Amino acid sequence: MKGRFHPWAWLIWTLGVLTPALLTRNPLYHAVLIAALALDVWALTAGRQQWTEGQPLLSLWGWLVGVTVALNVMMVHQGRYVLITLPREWPLIGGPWTLEAALFGIATGLSLVTLLLVFVVFNTEMSSAQWLRLVPGFLYTAGVVTSIGIAFVPATWQAARDIYDAQRLRGHRFRRWTDYAPLITPLLVDSLERAVQLAEAMASRGFGAHLRPWSWAQRIAFQVGLWLSLSAILIGAFVRAYWPQAVVGNVLLVLGGTALMVLFYLQNRRVQRVRYRRWYWRWQDTLLFLSGIVLGGGSVLTRLLDPRAWLYYPYPPYSPWPDFQWWPGGLLLLALVPAWLVARSAPLSGEANP
Repeated sequence: MKGRFHPWAWLIWTLGVLTPALLTRNPLYHAVLIAALALDVWALTAGRQQWTEGQPLLSLWGWLVGVTVALNVMMVHQGRYVLITLPREWPLIGGPWTLEAALFGIATGLSLVTLLLVFVVFNTEMSSAQWLRLVPGFLYTAGVVTSIGIAFVPATWQAARDIYDAQRLRGHRFRRWTDYAPLITPLLVDSLERAVQLAEAMASRGFGAHLRPWSWAQRIAFQVGLWLSLSAILIGAFVRAYWPQAVVGNVLLVLGGTALMVLFYLQNRRVQRVRYRRWYWRWQDTLLFLSGIVLGGGSVLTRLLDPRAWLYYPYPPYSPWPDFQWWPGGLLLLALVPAWLVARSAPLSGEANP
């Protein structure tokens, strides 16, 4: 059940887990994160993730690791341990296929799996309505449209499966691409009907009418300020790229960024938002928040103090075998905090934040 934790605490914990996942490609650290996040998913869903539901996701992860390993082995011909050697005349794949390339491909694939699993855990607990409330007011309309677009894809896929099954029950057989006309036409009609119904429902609820009106002078001033701030950021980035020692580049970046934040603040004040439910902060949220801060901040601190603690690069002159240090590895165990909190409050699992 969603809503066990405060959304801000859950967001901070997610960012804390993302930090070490992005800092390293060490497969041992990613294995710890994957195991911890898998336990989090199991605890948050109370074991409802059956094998049949998780099989497509597992297939995707296996496909990602396999593709990264294959591409890295075929394209990168470096390393001491040669597995096979193809003729160098062959384009791209010609040359030695090394063990180091395979290990680096595995590490890259595991890092991708870890990132995907982090977002799986995030979506398991955070509903679309909750993360829309976290979006700044001036981006609320864009957030609603984005959430509708994201939800439209699985709804259309489910409608396509239903129409496909219905057509097969009527005796229709899908053999050639021309046989899919009885599938596409009803799917298009169903999608248009759902879009019209959604537009009517949003219009009846006053969607888009939550902005305080501006005068023409305020509107022109906002547009001019937006163009000037974006131009200052662009010019400052250009100066920083070609003349790193020039102070004017940093000044333009700071001024442009500050002006853009002020404009966003003014735009945010125009938005009228009504909240019918309050979020309550409990001791579980405090612990989750602190664990995210410690995990993210500790990962960055250890990276600054000892960069080799997170480093994994199998090609010479480095060792192809990953090194596991207990301080970063023990820090990653904070990814298990949600599972521990859910197990601790198991008798209260039916409760949710109002």
